[in-house]
Amino acid sequence: MPRRQPQIQLDGLDEVVKSLEDQPQAIRRATRAAINDQARDSKKELAQLIARDGVSRAKAGGQITLRRATNKLPVAVLAPTSRRIPFRFWKTTTRVTDSTGTRASVWIKKGGQLMRVWGFVNPKSKNRAILTRHRKVGEDRIKPAAGHSVKLHFQAAADQAYVKGVKESLSDKFIKRYNEQLKK
Repeated sequence: MPRRQPQIQLDGLDEVVKSLEDQPQAIRRATRAAINDQARDSKKELAQLIARDGVSRAKAGGQITLRRATNKLPVAVLAPTSRRIPFRFWKTTTRVTDSTGTRASVWIKKGGQLMRVWGFVNPKSKNRAILTRHRKVGEDRIKPAAGHSVKLHFQAAADQAYVKGVKESLSDKFIKRYNEQLKK
């Protein structure tokens, strides 16, 4: 079963688009341009919100896929990928979790709050690499951790207040684009 992709969808936009199907091409053009403008701006804003959690804006923005609106499908979709960003690009903190002091859990920020991620660090080591342990053929193996994706950060950043702001901004952009098309 495929995993659910977190994404932003604007409710009520389909009815507006269907009502505009009978309108002139200029109005459809204004609708498509407003949707694509808002999608581009939302991607940039979400990347900045995710960057506050400790990864660069460029890395966060590179993990969000933008599918633009077209003539046949006037809906833009922002969807985060599940690719891992290596831990060397994240700002991490550690907390000692065992009594020997040789194991520390790894924490990163998500929406301003600390979140524990998969992996551990030996705090007495010099390089403090983030490692993971798995069992294969009855034998424990330790290898470097792959990293962390931005999916959870995307969901935290795209809350109800954010979606409401996107809807208001989209309506303003449509009115602006519609007025531009009427002047032509």
